[in-house]
Amino acid sequence: MKNTERIVISAIILVLVGGAVWGYQAVQQERADFRERVAAGEFEIRDEPATTTVDETQADWRRYYPVTYPMQVGGVLVQASVADTLSARIKGLSDTPYLPPGVVKLFAFGVAGKHSIWMKDMNYAIDIIWADETGAIVHIEEDVSPDTYDAAAPQNSQTFASPVDAWYVVETNAGFVAEHAITLGDEIVLPRGE
Repeated sequence: MKNTERIVISAIILVLVGGAVWGYQAVQQERADFRERVAAGEFEIRDEPATTTVDETQADWRRYYPVTYPMQVGGVLVQASVADTLSARIKGLSDTPYLPPGVVKLFAFGVAGKHSIWMKDMNYAIDIIWADETGAIVHIEEDVSPDTYDAAAPQNSQTFASPVDAWYVVETNAGFVAEHAITLGDEIVLPRGE
């Protein structure tokens, strides 16, 4: 081979390798940007329309909470809709028109942390209960309003977190804590998946 041919082949190889490296880095950067945008709450996961029809009643609650498991919150038997994946925890109760009496949303994080909650796309007030790994209630926020979320400036929205580490968060209808005299130290008894 002549030197010129070697130089041309080397240049082609360098261009191909450089293009592959550039493409790989661009994809990795795009993935990192996407993860940051998901964490910031820029995406909405809508399985059902956010509005209810005139004919819809709370008897149709299985439309929004198709799978529930029995559990106890401070000795009160309830049905828990479990959020045990990242996407389910991000969505939470957002865009649901109501939470039926006797139904709660259980967030199973599987790791200790403060686990902040915000009221993005919420349509009703809730009580929020944090529990540690053993199920002992470690923090309670009552009657948290959807108005604490600022859609125009999400960075100014109020968030709610436990001052001590928790493994679980339970969201209930506003007034549940007062109605059932739930206090710190009470226990949640987790559902058993079947």
